[in-house]
Amino acid sequence: MTTSAFPHRSGSDPTGRHFLPPEQLRLCDPGDLLAAIPALLGFRPERSIVAVCLTDDSTVGAVMRHDLVLGGGDIPTAPMCAAVDQFAVVCEREQATGVLVVLVDDRFADPTDTSRAEVASIVSEFEDLLDRTSTELLDVFVTADIGAGNRWFGLLGGGRYGVQSDPAASHVAVAQVVSGRAIRSSREDLEATVEAGPVGERVRIAELLDDVRESAAPRGQFAGRTDTRGDRRELEFVLAHIARLHSGQGVAAHEYVELALALDNLVVRDSLLALAVSAYADDAEQLWILLARHLPDPERATAAALLGYSAYVRGDGPLAGVAFCAALEADPDHALAALLDNALQSGLRPAAVRELAGLGYDSARKIGVTLPPPIDT
Repeated sequence: MTTSAFPHRSGSDPTGRHFLPPEQLRLCDPGDLLAAIPALLGFRPERSIVAVCLTDDSTVGAVMRHDLVLGGGDIPTAPMCAAVDQFAVVCEREQATGVLVVLVDDRFADPTDTSRAEVASIVSEFEDLLDRTSTELLDVFVTADIGAGNRWFGLLGGGRYGVQSDPAASHVAVAQVVSGRAIRSSREDLEATVEAGPVGERVRIAELLDDVRESAAPRGQFAGRTDTRGDRRELEFVLAHIARLHSGQGVAAHEYVELALALDNLVVRDSLLALAVSAYADDAEQLWILLARHLPDPERATAAALLGYSAYVRGDGPLAGVAFCAALEADPDHALAALLDNALQSGLRPAAVRELAGLGYDSARKIGVTLPPPIDT
């Protein structure tokens, strides 16, 4: 991908966003704000800068995160300049009236030892960028770790200290758990969701894929993909496996091959986008996770992109970002993953990308497949 401020390579971390319905959350106390962050992000951040967009009535909008990259000097590092620039873009797109910044880093265990000059320069850079928008930097809080009773201090105004509430008891966390969304202990746990599986198994599947493609090439089975009956058969094959997963059945090695070939069909791939807004979204996500873990590169890219889209639509920006990153690492030229990742990086809200699901329904309808209807949002 070439348009993102955060290139997809080892060690990079795209900005994570978690979108909430306007009525869902209001924050007043700094301790409550810090306690809510793991639920807002879907994981407990470490060495991170987090920006929380607010509206006039202190309702939370987009929540953004990036690795806190300190250079030990008194000016922001290049990654921090890029991060706060992207934060400012999202604040403007969100039409946020205010933004709160939280710095979480174990290097801040003793505030007197904190590199105040560098941290202040990061905040100043962000504030300068916000001056070009209608968003005001409301406050900056610093803590060594997110956890009940951990201390925080305010960077603006000076001399303000307090303790955090219990993250597990946060009403945001309770709402997330009730809705079935996991809150992971770290970003690494989130990344493990789509981490590639054992090399040996992926190599075996890659060899099987090569064999099938070579045997099919003389007959032109995968050239053009214009056979409506073939498109319908492949889409129904994927749908059947989603239903099997729901009933507790697994996927065999040769079935991974057939599923990879089906997802390589653009008609099938586009049709499957519709499942993200249906009652079968969770079951479909489980299949995309299995495929992203077991398929070789570049085949795993489409499964990861579908997972990212589904997460994006339901407002889980952090998981969407991890999935798009995995997709682009597997296939840097994957157009769907690049498109969606760019939308996420730009702060486009889930309602906007949800429209792609409608195209999925249209695609399936054209080949004679009726997909489960969308659920109300």
